[in-house]
Amino acid sequence: MTATIVRHSIRLSDGDAAYRRAAWQEAMGTSGEIQMTPEEAERFTSESLWRRLGPVMVGRITASDFRLVRTKAAAERVGLDHVFINVMEAGRGYGTCGRRRMDFGIGSLMITKLSSPADYTLEGVTFNAIVLPRTLLETALGPVDPFDGRVFKPDSPEALIVGAHTRALIDLPESLAPAKAAMAGRSCLQLLATCLNRAPPLQPAGADENVETAKDIRRYVEEHLSDPDLGPDMICRAFALSRSRLYRLMSATGDVAATIRRLRLARAHREIASRRMVDVPVVQIAARFGFRQERSFRRAFQDAFGYSPAALRDKARAGVRVVLPASGAVIEDWFKEL
Repeated sequence: MTATIVRHSIRLSDGDAAYRRAAWQEAMGTSGEIQMTPEEAERFTSESLWRRLGPVMVGRITASDFRLVRTKAAAERVGLDHVFINVMEAGRGYGTCGRRRMDFGIGSLMITKLSSPADYTLEGVTFNAIVLPRTLLETALGPVDPFDGRVFKPDSPEALIVGAHTRALIDLPESLAPAKAAMAGRSCLQLLATCLNRAPPLQPAGADENVETAKDIRRYVEEHLSDPDLGPDMICRAFALSRSRLYRLMSATGDVAATIRRLRLARAHREIASRRMVDVPVVQIAARFGFRQERSFRRAFQDAFGYSPAALRDKARAGVRVVLPASGAVIEDWFKEL
């Protein structure tokens, strides 16, 4: 047995301006009052598709310019409060919701709730929307008030993940078995709770928190080797740790700063010996691996391996196979259990 998940579709491109405006007001009536200038009303068109997926609604809306106003009195009359989670695909918008000013463009994620006063303008927009009861979201997430009127930038993990998930929900087949539709809705709710919850994620059953944090730190170091500021202070800020806690977590490696330095040198040695950097000046190699000065890089490299980076580069250029010395390979043990 299958059940259609298309609940409502409206396309406003025909009829006169008064009809299109009235029809759009009827469609958007729950959200607020639609306002347009005469010129905007004349050229107004819209198209929207909504689907019910278990406990949530998802939709894609395209519309030309309009303004939406929800007065304080209208917001106070809301019965069942809902939360709107929108990801912009085209156009832009700006205005206010609750106590926040909003400015959002392509890729932005914006969150509003129906019981808040709002006044914002949308210009030539296409956006994907998730709508769900506030009580349902709060059961999974906690209070939603801190997110009301919040805009996440297009390159934020929240916007990228929720945007991709919403597009996937909209692109589901037109007909689904009821159980599959409900599963899709539950997955949406779980993903929103995970992305928006500011509390640390739950650890897998049986996981040691200190071990997992140490692994996270190793990954962080690996990803930031080229940053000359990488060091204990930067790691402590990133993970909200004290220096003493950091050193306890990484006690197996000894001095954290020295470990980072050895790791940078080992990676630099590997890149040069692989012949991938035979034509790259030493000063650029130094910068790539987080050394501010070429001189300090050359000196540290010589001390670690017994020859200069330029000498290793010459061997690589000549086709001489060079094995990473034990003094450089020891640090690899640090990353065995990422």
